[in-house]
Amino acid sequence: MYSSSFKKLINESSDNTYIGRGNTNANILFVGKEYSKANENSEFDGKYWKEKIAKNESVYLTHKKAVGEGHTWSKYQNLHDCIFEKPKTNMFDFEELIFTTEMSEIPQKNTRNAKRNPEFEPKLAKRKQEFFKSDFIQNFPVIVLACSDYIKNNDEIREIDEIFGVHYKDEYEKKIYTKSNWFFSHYSDDKTKLVIHTRQLSTNVMSELLANMGEVIRKHLILLNLHP
Repeated sequence: MYSSSFKKLINESSDNTYIGRGNTNANILFVGKEYSKANENSEFDGKYWKEKIAKNESVYLTHKKAVGEGHTWSKYQNLHDCIFEKPKTNMFDFEELIFTTEMSEIPQKNTRNAKRNPEFEPKLAKRKQEFFKSDFIQNFPVIVLACSDYIKNNDEIREIDEIFGVHYKDEYEKKIYTKSNWFFSHYSDDKTKLVIHTRQLSTNVMSELLANMGEVIRKHLILLNLHP
């Protein structure tokens, strides 16, 4: 039920390390900025997953929709539906085929307040070098970094390249719709890993952005014979 790489990550993580939620054997990872609820860390932290593994217990992955269309979960569901070409329903079932985590594990409702925390930068830097370099994270063939400037790839800083072993080239799929709606694709040299960097998926994200990213991801999974 649980892969050796996931068990290794959990064994090496502290009890209060935020791990994430969803299908641990999925081929797709969504990475947000941070969780907003102060108690969400304890729901899906290292201790939570250690107990699940010890009992070889599965996690319920389908939930009835109880939030609005601007909520991140709604955008994750919409992107899932674009990837797998599924009709819209009144259920959240994206976790059946996707695992989700957060770039920062300090809970906050907005970016401005998150960055004001004196622990934000050092904890973020440590998480990038430890949690995100684990075999479990590195083994995902598709990673969507929906966390805007919480991670950078620019002329001076190449965090995405360094952490995930991928590269950006001008010919790879990219779209800039507006200043706040964009995505860039990065691939490993052997083209087995796709990493997409984009904005936080919430509120005013364009449906066209989700549709185009979904198409890029779907084509990559088909190429790897991983599309169900």
